[in-house]
Amino acid sequence: MEVLQQVIAVLLSVSFVNSASNTSLPCTALLVGQYQCPPPTIDPKTQEPIGCLPNGTAKQECFPLKGIQCDGRIFNGSQGFSKDINCRYTNGYYYTTAVGLSVFLGWLGVDRFYLGYPALGLLKLCSFGVFGIGAFFDFMLIALQVVIPADGSNYIIDFYGPRINHMSINNETYYVPQVE
Repeated sequence: MEVLQQVIAVLLSVSFVNSASNTSLPCTALLVGQYQCPPPTIDPKTQEPIGCLPNGTAKQECFPLKGIQCDGRIFNGSQGFSKDINCRYTNGYYYTTAVGLSVFLGWLGVDRFYLGYPALGLLKLCSFGVFGIGAFFDFMLIALQVVIPADGSNYIIDFYGPRINHMSINNETYYVPQVE
């Protein structure tokens, strides 16, 4: 099976090189069957790849199959290239700590101080959580992960914790027509 994959990958790379009039394409543009990447090393504390950067990517070493040509050289299967993978950047703020502070000390603004919003924390401290109503709304916003740490990082969430993926729709969103 592995030999068949390598043969197919070599044939695909030859067709890419011939169709591109012998210009070498970058290794990051290889198709999925033309390279192999070992599983990334996961940080047990954050459950994210080690080396995750604030832009939401981490470097991973991948290896083109034998005979693949990219970046101006032909690979033998042991040389590698660096590929960006997606990750969630975290900076030490725990979701459970933020929710716990919001529940028990939110009326004093401790949750906002913890997340790096000192002005809102001071406002909540001086007004007893904006008379309790603001503390309740802040608890909801933190629990739904609408309010994130001030540095733009994500929360460190337990392995089976409530991770939310925010999705948005804009003018470039494509709607697939539903067949009824």
